[in-house]
Amino acid sequence: MKNRDEMVLETLISIMDEVSTALKRFECNSFGQFMSDPVLKRATTMCLISLSESVDLLTTEFKTRHDYINFKVFKALRNIAAHKYGSINFEMVWEIITKSLPKYRLEFKKLLDKLQREDGKVG
Repeated sequence: MKNRDEMVLETLISIMDEVSTALKRFECNSFGQFMSDPVLKRATTMCLISLSESVDLLTTEFKTRHDYINFKVFKALRNIAAHKYGSINFEMVWEIITKSLPKYRLEFKKLLDKLQREDGKVG
């Protein structure tokens, strides 16, 4: 049976993949294209909110063990996106979804693989 952190990591990776899929589906390769599509902006922003809420589900033990990851950044992003949608800095959102999320995805995938190896689920 998967532990809580494994399930949350799988969810986080899935949400990050949704952002990548949205960018590909909308054929978005630039900030200008991103800004010109309100549906894409809303979709990616909602994914970031979901991502933030999912990060909160990681156990305190997991967050402490991996304190080199700034988990508080996700919470701050959620607060901005959920409560100040009209004043979101979309340049920052673009940087997050194109630069930061791919790095976090790689790190979360490594952590998931490690947890699964420890549980004997991956060879």
